[in-house]
Amino acid sequence: MGQTRPFPRYPRLATSVVVAAALAVATPILAPAWALDFEREVIIEGLTSDDLRRELRALSNLVGTDRTYTSLASIRRTAQDDANRMQEALNSKGYYAASIAPMVVRSDDRALITFEIDRGPRFDITDYRIAYQDEITADRPQTFAEADVTTGNDPSGDALARLENRLLTWLQQNGYPAARANRHFVEANFDTGNAVAVFEITSGPEAYFGEAVVQETDRTRETFIAAYAPWEEGTLYNRDEVVDYREKLGKTGLFREISVEPGQTQPDGRTDLIVTVSERDHRTVGAGVSYATDVGPGVSLYWQNRNLLRRGETLTAQTKLSGPEQILGLTLGKPLPTLPGRFESEISFTNDITDAFDAQTLELSSSLSKTWFAEKLEASGGLGIAYSQVEDARARLSSTDRFRTATFTYAKIPFSLSWNSDNDLLNPTRGFRAGIGLTPYVGDVNFLRGTLTGATRTTLGEDNQYTLAVRGLIGSSFGVDTFDIPATERFYAGGGGSVRGFAYQEAGPLNVRGNPIGGASIIEVNTEARYNLREKIQLALFLDGGTVSDSEVPDFSEEVLWGAGIGARYLTPIGPLRVDLATPLNPRDSDDAIQFYIALGQPF
Repeated sequence: MGQTRPFPRYPRLATSVVVAAALAVATPILAPAWALDFEREVIIEGLTSDDLRRELRALSNLVGTDRTYTSLASIRRTAQDDANRMQEALNSKGYYAASIAPMVVRSDDRALITFEIDRGPRFDITDYRIAYQDEITADRPQTFAEADVTTGNDPSGDALARLENRLLTWLQQNGYPAARANRHFVEANFDTGNAVAVFEITSGPEAYFGEAVVQETDRTRETFIAAYAPWEEGTLYNRDEVVDYREKLGKTGLFREISVEPGQTQPDGRTDLIVTVSERDHRTVGAGVSYATDVGPGVSLYWQNRNLLRRGETLTAQTKLSGPEQILGLTLGKPLPTLPGRFESEISFTNDITDAFDAQTLELSSSLSKTWFAEKLEASGGLGIAYSQVEDARARLSSTDRFRTATFTYAKIPFSLSWNSDNDLLNPTRGFRAGIGLTPYVGDVNFLRGTLTGATRTTLGEDNQYTLAVRGLIGSSFGVDTFDIPATERFYAGGGGSVRGFAYQEAGPLNVRGNPIGGASIIEVNTEARYNLREKIQLALFLDGGTVSDSEVPDFSEEVLWGAGIGARYLTPIGPLRVDLATPLNPRDSDDAIQFYIALGQPF
């Protein structure tokens, strides 16, 4: 016979546990079905200023979030937090007696939140007090006037923060590298409506410049890095000179990261500057391309070692190839931080194949330059020796004449003085650039060349949307007839970097076969209006003019050739990619109607 088992019986307690567990699981699932989500309406009363009302309303989490509120208690807590933020905002504007009373009223599933605001009077700051938190014997400024900081009576938090920053800047520029702000606050007199602003400052001890102590470097010599320090040891510490030092190190191109921090101030006040650098790769390969209808495509290649002898020397090998000109060059440059300045020596070979001349030129040159005023002003002098074999189109007197071939050996001794405050190398939007140059030529030819150049630009409109740029050039040759000047050393106008709309070298006199022959003097003027269409796209309208002549100085009675056009620039991280389309306004029979240019960088 089979056996039967009785059906098991569970006690009531166990059954209750099972039901409770089931409810626990089901509750979070079913809760949204009956939880109440209050609709909220926020009202701010007591203010006459709509702008201030909107500003305070923007601080409210009850307005600015999509959070679900299922109870009045959570709404009241949030309303109180909102009121506290509004109170801080009013205090920061100088309303120190302001009061805010939040009130929450329920109507079914709606909650009406009212902020009743009494902002009270706006206080005036009648006194500013510096409260130093460290006791030292140095003669620190006790008032803002002693720190050359002008105060007013603006009680806003932004105004007080600006004053605090100016005070810290003065301290750090006048011997206190460790100066810092602890806090600032306002002591308000509610009876008079006036207040005193208190600034708690820790100045640290007075310090004097010591050495630039360079931490271990990968390759660059520590003495070379320290040589850029602009201060004299023992002079009063000034943060501006530390910033200047850091910028000079950055311009060497040797370092990826640079840190310059004051070290521990010694009992005698001496403070060394601790310099830490992270070096970049020292070898670089680069390339560039260009195109113009008058000269065709062009390419440039270079290889550079930026730290050849561990003192910032640069060795650069470069080649530039285009239809009218091919150049091979090797340049050695050495920075001279204690001058400050730079020495360069170069050897180059140039092969010219142009409508004006064919030439092969070998040149050796060296130059020495010195800078002032944060490298904005530069004086330079040098010596160059050139050997050139030239076939000159100027000697063609008829359509059947061949080029005249001549060989020249000469020295040139260039001197220049220039000012450059441009804010960018390839895409300047602010600044002024001007230069004067004098170059005596001695040897198979003897004459003096002079040039005067200038370029500036200004920005206009909202967010500097428009840029107006202007450039000018005047050049003269003294003591020689134009015919005796080597064709490689004459002035020429025309092309993408000169008078756009005219072909390369052709904005000037031509021989009977239509070849440019150059001149002894030149004048050029360029104007360009640029418009920022998008963040990275710029449009341009331009007008260029210029000519060359046989006279020693430009002959303004001769016809100036004018070209005009439109352009577009795409602003890349390495500079604007420029596309220009130009046409001559007073063309001759030999001039093409359109010239097209592609290059990197603004034309001027």
